[in-house]
Amino acid sequence: MTQAMTRQSVLRGYLTRSFLSRALICGAILVSMLEILGLLEMTTPILERHLGALGIVRYACLRLPSLIVQTLPLSTLIGALFLLMQMTLSSEIASLRAAGLSTRRLLVLLLPSIGFISLAGIATQEFVAPRTELALARWWNATDPHSAEKGDGFWFHAAGNVVHIDSFSDGGRRISKLSLYHRVPGGDLVAADTAPELIYDPAKGWQAKEVRSLALKSNRVEIEHLGNVTLLPASVTPDTLIQLSQSYPMLSFWSLRAILHHGAASSLPKATYRMALFAPFTLPISLCAMLFLALPVIYIPPRTGARSLLPVATLAAGFGFIILQGLIQALGNAGTLPALIAVMAPPALAFLLGGAWIVKMEER
Repeated sequence: MTQAMTRQSVLRGYLTRSFLSRALICGAILVSMLEILGLLEMTTPILERHLGALGIVRYACLRLPSLIVQTLPLSTLIGALFLLMQMTLSSEIASLRAAGLSTRRLLVLLLPSIGFISLAGIATQEFVAPRTELALARWWNATDPHSAEKGDGFWFHAAGNVVHIDSFSDGGRRISKLSLYHRVPGGDLVAADTAPELIYDPAKGWQAKEVRSLALKSNRVEIEHLGNVTLLPASVTPDTLIQLSQSYPMLSFWSLRAILHHGAASSLPKATYRMALFAPFTLPISLCAMLFLALPVIYIPPRTGARSLLPVATLAAGFGFIILQGLIQALGNAGTLPALIAVMAPPALAFLLGGAWIVKMEER
C-alpha cells in the first residue's frame, strides 16, 4: 500500500511539473503576442506624449496581469495538449495503461495542476489586475494633454442619482461639465445641478466654484446659482471615476459586491456586474473543461503518430468553447440569460462533449 501510494505521488509530481511548465511556456508566448500587438498600436501615441522607452515599458508591464487572466484558458488547453501528445507519441501513455492507469485516474492526477493554475489566476484577477488596470488608466489620463477637451462623456449612477460627465483630466482629479440629476426613491426627477468644472479635494470631496441648480416644484422651476458646492458623494473618488469611464473595467469581488448590494457608483447594467462577480468562481471549472477537451489525444493510434488529426480536432474544440463562452457571456451581460446559467452553460457543454468523445474513443 505504501509503495503504491509512493508511485502515485511520484507520478502526480511528474505530471504536475510537466503540465505547469508547458502551460507557463504557452501562456508566455500568448501574452507576448498580445503585448506585441498592443504595442504596435500604442507605441506612436506613447512617443507623441514624450514618454519615451520607459513609457513603453510601463504600458506593457501594467497590461501584463490583465493579459495573463485573458490567456489562462487557452494556455491551459495548449499546455495540456502538448503534454498529452508528447506522452502518447513517446509511448508513456501506453506504458501507464499497461500498468493499470485508467483515463479517469489520469484526469485526477492532472487536477492538482489545474488547482495551482486556478489559484494563480484568481489571485491575479482579484488582487493584481484591477490595480494595474486602474493604474494604467490613471497614468494614461494624467499624461494626456488634451484629456479635458476630448468630451468622451459617460453616465453613471451614484447615491440614487444620475450623473453625466463630459470629460475628466489630471488622472481623474478634475471634471469638466458635470450634470447631476437628483431623483427621489421612486425614480422621479426633482432637481438638476450643472457645473462647468469640479476639482477633487481629498478633505472636502468634489468642489464646484459655480453651480446652476434647477429645482422642480409643482407648478414652476426654480433656478439658483451657487458657489463652492460639494456635488458628488464622498464614495466617488478619482479612481472610481476612472473605473466608471471604462467599458468593462476589471473589478475585485469586494468592489462588485459594493455595487450590487450596497449602492456604490455604477455605470453598467447590474447583469454585467453579476457576470463579473461569478467569473473568479467559475475559472477552475473552465480550466477543467479545457483539460477535458484535451484528453482525447491520448487515444492517438500508435501507427498514426504525429499525422493524426485528433490534436487539431481537440484544439478546434477548445477554440469553439472560447467562442461559445464569449457569445453566451454576451447574453448574460445583456441580461437575456441569468448570470449563473450564462457562466455555467459553456463549461457544462464542454464536459458533455469531452465525456462523449472519450467514451467513443474508449469503445474503439
